[in-house]
Amino acid sequence: MQDGDGRLAAVTRLQADYARYVDGGEAEAWSALYGSRGVLTISDGRRIGGREELTAFAARAPQGVHLQGVPGIEERPDGDIDSVAPFVFFNAETGAIVAGTYLDRMTWEEGRLVFARRHIDIKRPA
Repeated sequence: MQDGDGRLAAVTRLQADYARYVDGGEAEAWSALYGSRGVLTISDGRRIGGREELTAFAARAPQGVHLQGVPGIEERPDGDIDSVAPFVFFNAETGAIVAGTYLDRMTWEEGRLVFARRHIDIKRPA
């Protein structure tokens, strides 16, 4: 566990690695950012869990660029960290721009911060 500045640095590093690995086509490295029971959920109802499913999901991801905003973080009594951050994704294949919010629960495993849960709340036109 780290002090306040160390926690923010760990959260920022995890989020930067998330974007760098998925945008770079590094599906296995991306899936390793999730903890042993880590899960990704998306506002359209998808739930992706387990290393194999996460790796396959990342391998199918469209090429593009993820931009993440500065995270708001809150440490929980159990040492886990809750984080909220806006994002924009530019899909290089279609030109579509998608925006939303990442809602994360991060946990410490083997001395490093990993996603216990990442929920992607995609904003849709009303």
